[in-house]
Amino acid sequence: MIETSTIAVIDDDAGVRSAIEDLLRSGGYQTRVFGKAADFLRSPEISECDCIVSDFQMPETSGLDLLRTLRFRRIDTPIIIISALMATTVQVEMAKAGAFDFVEKPFPPETFLEAVRSAVAKSTKWNRAAASR
Repeated sequence: MIETSTIAVIDDDAGVRSAIEDLLRSGGYQTRVFGKAADFLRSPEISECDCIVSDFQMPETSGLDLLRTLRFRRIDTPIIIISALMATTVQVEMAKAGAFDFVEKPFPPETFLEAVRSAVAKSTKWNRAAASR
């Protein structure tokens, strides 16, 4: 049996969440969706995801805040940040905080899926290395 990778999607916009969930499922991934970063941070799925996709601009907890919290907790799951406002300064700030990749909305489906494939491959390699220790 082939294990399917699980992708967490965090976005405050229900329409965007649904579209990303559909796209990921069409790519063969399992999904867990959240409308708030705080809900994701409290969920048991936090340790079961192979990749996290988060919007940058969200009320309460931004994508950058989520990224910093995960890294502070030593959760190294690759994180892809999506945003309609992908200024260079935002990308630099996200890279410094440990983001795996950035995808600007609206995005071509294949560009997004390629970023997810790369993140999952990194996650899988990281998990294998950690398990072999």
